[in-house]
Amino acid sequence: MSRAVVLRASGLRKVFGGRVVACADIDFELAAGEVVGIVGESGSGKSTLLRCLAGLAAPDAGTVEIAIDGGERVDLWQLDEVARAQALRSALGLVHQNPRDGLKLGISAGGNVAEPLMVSGIRHYGRLREVALDWLERVEVPRRRIDDLPSTFSGGMQQRLQIARSLAPGPRILLLDEPTGGLDVSVQARLLDLLRSLVRELGVAALIVTHDLGVARLLADRLLVMLRGRVIEAGLADQVLDDPQAPYTQKLVASMLRI
Repeated sequence: MSRAVVLRASGLRKVFGGRVVACADIDFELAAGEVVGIVGESGSGKSTLLRCLAGLAAPDAGTVEIAIDGGERVDLWQLDEVARAQALRSALGLVHQNPRDGLKLGISAGGNVAEPLMVSGIRHYGRLREVALDWLERVEVPRRRIDDLPSTFSGGMQQRLQIARSLAPGPRILLLDEPTGGLDVSVQARLLDLLRSLVRELGVAALIVTHDLGVARLLADRLLVMLRGRVIEAGLADQVLDDPQAPYTQKLVASMLRI
């Protein structure tokens, strides 16, 4: 049985300064429960693509459709600012590379998880605290740290807290921008195991941007390989990594094998 499409980009284009093409005619779909990886070197356009999908940067052309309540898809960039913000809050979670960009540093760990739940309609303090405690446990942050500020957490713990904050409201779509960037190898491995487990358990559709092909192999079902703003190869993750067709993809895979 085919799975419902929860995100669709069509003809997506973004140009900076009238000359630098960050995204050129990008077309792809993301289905419920699927994990798609976007890989490429720095400057390939993958982060710009993510920003367009996350409502952070308006494309110059094309559409971004996301599934909202009831499964209806809406064109994100045809909505007014208020409706777009509402659609994003209800349907999409975003995990930044730097967790401090996705956390409220002036409120507690529990407050960070509870805040988006309050926006979605939960108001009872006891219930909010109960859900926050549950999510801290799910991302392996000690429950006793619920009242601690994020600034007292390690980088890995901050990233776990950001993941809890993003997933707690129950989004259909999770966007991840280099979620293990800057973390020690051992911390990366534990975080990737956690992400893989949560994504499968919740059935959320996930899109992960990474330059690390090891991360892509571990998490992604399908891969899009980007070069100078274009998708130059796409397919099942194992197929792309084990039998790359494009010379650029071959170079990326070869560089991973040399590490």
